[in-house]
Amino acid sequence: MKNKNIFKIALFTFLFFTFNSGMIAQVNKPTPKKPGTAAETKPKAGSPTNINAPVVPKKPTIDPNQVGRAPGSYAIKVKLKGFKKVFIYLADNFGDKQYYRDTCWLDENGVGTFKGNPKLQRGLYMIVFPNAAGYYELPITDDQDFYFEADTSLDESKIKITGSEENESFVAYQNIRRKYGEQRYNLERNYTDAKAAGDQNTIQTLKREIDTLEARDTRYREGYAKQHPNYFLTKLFTAFKQINVPKPTEKDDSMFEYRYYKNHYWDNVDFSEDGLIRAPQGLLVMKLNDFIDKVTLQDPDSLTQAVNFVINKTLPYTETQKYFVQYLTNKFQDRKIMCQDNVTIHMINNFYCTGRAWWYNDTAELRKMCEEGKKATPTMCGRIAPDLNMSDTAGNMHRLYDNLGKNLTILFFYDPTCGHCKEVIPVVNAVFQKHKLNGIKVYAVSTENKYEEWREMMRKRPELGEWVNVCKTDRYYPWPLNKYDYNIVANPTLFVLDNNAKIIGKKIDEHQLEFFIESLLFEKGIINVKPIPPSDKKDESSKDEVKDSH
Repeated sequence: MKNKNIFKIALFTFLFFTFNSGMIAQVNKPTPKKPGTAAETKPKAGSPTNINAPVVPKKPTIDPNQVGRAPGSYAIKVKLKGFKKVFIYLADNFGDKQYYRDTCWLDENGVGTFKGNPKLQRGLYMIVFPNAAGYYELPITDDQDFYFEADTSLDESKIKITGSEENESFVAYQNIRRKYGEQRYNLERNYTDAKAAGDQNTIQTLKREIDTLEARDTRYREGYAKQHPNYFLTKLFTAFKQINVPKPTEKDDSMFEYRYYKNHYWDNVDFSEDGLIRAPQGLLVMKLNDFIDKVTLQDPDSLTQAVNFVINKTLPYTETQKYFVQYLTNKFQDRKIMCQDNVTIHMINNFYCTGRAWWYNDTAELRKMCEEGKKATPTMCGRIAPDLNMSDTAGNMHRLYDNLGKNLTILFFYDPTCGHCKEVIPVVNAVFQKHKLNGIKVYAVSTENKYEEWREMMRKRPELGEWVNVCKTDRYYPWPLNKYDYNIVANPTLFVLDNNAKIIGKKIDEHQLEFFIESLLFEKGIINVKPIPPSDKKDESSKDEVKDSH
């Protein structure tokens, strides 16, 4: 039984992807989650965000669990020959995971009924055997009152469905595509053997047979889509057809094909078909990830624009919109790539903290996200760093904006007593000494109320005299200007600013600092040798958490 199940998964994947030879990715199908498991995730507590816009009431009020569920009821009668007096399950695909949706008891004749109300959401579902030992797939669309019959062999040619024209058509389609798959498999196996034997006559014959089979299959698929344009299966396959990019003309620049492909990437996806979020093998999520990770340039501005572009394609108050917003928010929050938290801040600011995330009703977590986002917003990459004005050991004040480097400034926050900071200080100084003649400055801020410890450190480290070293000198005096806008939650923390105080790097690992600085200098033409990326960074677990008295 287990081996047959594996073959079934592999065959379905083969049949699907031969619909579009340009797609070769494959995802294994995990075991569905237990009944009642929520098919959604929420942004983690503490996600950075921005509350420039007030939190507004969600309108209209919608039960997220009922989105996509039409009024009425469903009743799917099942007969599985070979089973009796056991529970079977109805599961669905959702994004890149699977979830149990219902159970039914098979009597001594192997007969039972999945039933309930309102109707199920549209998509590709699975009738799952006891212990998840196997399953059959079928689309659930508008007609949800029908009869399904099969046996335990997982042989799709033995499936019988009555009462649903779309499912009857789906069974016929699967049978024809299965025969095609078997023929194609045998021909390609013979072709491989012929190539190994160097039999050129057989190779040419098999090539013609494969081409003929492929053309016949293409005609069948096109005919099916033309005959059933509104069927879920047609919309599913259409969504993953390749975009045909026209050849550029003499008037087009070298980026024409890329721009066209990116702008038309979603043309074949019918976002009014909410069932596509239940596509098998996580296919819609795969398409989303490819758009973000492979089609889009990986700078924060381009990624933010891409996120807006794809979410604006979705329809309001649909499962697809809900899933895309949640998925992309968590995707960028989990990435931990420098400056890409800009996208997370943008997502939460524009959806969660404005009420557009209509499904999210955790008031306490929402408030926490928005408050922490307010702290993170001033230091988003691309923004002008908040000014600072603090005292040196002699009591003289030094503004950050008056002490910017000609090309770059390393803004260094640290605690004079933290062990990790003591290790990072010489690393920062080495980079500074190497490139101070290339227009680099260091503005170093002692973040804690440890004035005497800081003065002692300055006395013991005269080599730091070329830095701008400042500290809050009065325990009871509030931080001047905008120190808190830097949202320092761990010591040490490194920022890199350009000569206009724009943030171009933040929370940089010290082992990456030299490479990062030299990459910027190389891009500017200030140094001629292209830097080599460092090896894997060391464990950062020794960073000390800030304990600010305020």
